[in-house]
Amino acid sequence: MMCEKISLLDVMAVQMGCMYLSDLRFLNSGQRALLAQKLERLTAEDEDLRDWNDALQYLNGDGQPRATAAQAKAALIAGLSAR
Repeated sequence: MMCEKISLLDVMAVQMGCMYLSDLRFLNSGQRALLAQKLERLTAEDEDLRDWNDALQYLNGDGQPRATAAQAKAALIAGLSAR
């Protein structure tokens, strides 16, 4: 039996009650701050580096991939908290 891992962006959409993944882009500042708090509870190693960088680019418009999952996670949280 094959198990397919759900992407970090999909996990975030579910946690924020979004019907569609694209709804994550339209979170208000309070919702973005709440999402940042939820992400702080994850360890960087819980997700692949690619997933962290994908989320960073998708939600923050940051096209500069980070070298480690911890760096990408920190940049994502900082970007979500700043808006």
